[in-house]
Amino acid sequence: MAIASAARAAGKQKKSERTRQLLLDAALRIIGRKGYTSATVDEIVKEAGVSKGVAYYHFKSKAEMATGVLDAGLGNMAAEFKRIVEEASDAPGALMAMLEFFAAELYDNREFAHFLMTELWRDGRVWSEAMRDRLQELIDIITAQIARGVEEGSLRSTLDPQFSAVSVVGMVVTDAMYYTDLLAKQSFIDHIRAFAHHALS
Repeated sequence: MAIASAARAAGKQKKSERTRQLLLDAALRIIGRKGYTSATVDEIVKEAGVSKGVAYYHFKSKAEMATGVLDAGLGNMAAEFKRIVEEASDAPGALMAMLEFFAAELYDNREFAHFLMTELWRDGRVWSEAMRDRLQELIDIITAQIARGVEEGSLRSTLDPQFSAVSVVGMVVTDAMYYTDLLAKQSFIDHIRAFAHHALS
């Protein structure tokens, strides 16, 4: 009896997780296409194929859905950045690997790139602190590697690590929006790598 109850509970939890992911995917698609202000909860739940009641069971508001999208997208990127740094033998290697990964992720997910670009600076964004915190985590990881490279002498001594990190993140986000229809994925990544190498070395 206890085993059957545990199995049912696990099944409900998996279904709940699937529903939550459906809503996050739908929120990304709708907000990515229309922008946060124009997107509505009705459109998101229709896209997800669930009722509004189910949506509000998982998320209290549209803002909470947007924050969930950020948690998933930028959180996964930060985890991968940390893994790259742990495995890289030097700062330039870590930087290039992180930028290649970041470029590939945004190239493959243009809706998320659009979400970042259009919502990051939008006035009155209700989750601005959450977005800044999550994006800042990526910037801090890159900043630390630039500072490491400057200290070791493998990167230009005149670089401002924080300014440089913000600049390369902004470049990748903007270029992903502009070039996904113009360049093949590997060509796009190669261009990002070449520019970053020239700018930082």
